[in-house]
Amino acid sequence: MQNNFHNLKLRKPAISDAHAIWKLIKTSPPLDLNSLYCYLIICAHFADTSIVAEDQRGICGFISAYIRPDSSNTLYVWQVAVKNEYKRKGVARAMLDSLLHRKFEFPINYLETTVNPYNQASGNFFRSTAKLLNTQCQESILFSEKDFGDEDHEAEILYRIGPFTNY
Repeated sequence: MQNNFHNLKLRKPAISDAHAIWKLIKTSPPLDLNSLYCYLIICAHFADTSIVAEDQRGICGFISAYIRPDSSNTLYVWQVAVKNEYKRKGVARAMLDSLLHRKFEFPINYLETTVNPYNQASGNFFRSTAKLLNTQCQESILFSEKDFGDEDHEAEILYRIGPFTNY
C-alpha cells in the first residue's frame, strides 16, 4: 500500500525487515528491546497484524500487533516505534489507521495495548485514538511492578479501546 503521507510506504513487515526493526526499537526508549529472533518471528508469523513505515532510507516506523487468541475481535498492539525525525508528524497515527483498515477474519471492535505511566506520549496517543474512534478508553493495571520480580519496571497499564465499528 502506497501512502503519500511524507512519501512513506506503509506495508506488512517482511523477514528481511527484522534487523532494521530491531535497530529502530533499540533507539526508541522506553520500549523494551527484544531479541532479533523475536522480531524475526513477528515478521514471519505476525506480518498480517503488524506494519512498517518505510521511506527512501528504510524502515522509519513499526507497529507490532496480534489478534488476541481468546478474543478474535481484539487487536493487541505490542510496540509502536517511530524514528525521531518522524515523531509528532502523524506517522504512528497513519500506521495504526492503516492497520485498523486491514481485512481480518473477524471484525476488530477493540484495540488493546499496555503503557507504563512514565510513557505519557503513548498514553496520550491511545487516549486520542479512542476519541478519534468515538469510543471509550478503559485503563486498568495489567501487570504490577511486583509482576516484574527483581526487574526495575513500572506497572503496565492496560488501555482497552472500544467498542468501535468504524472499520
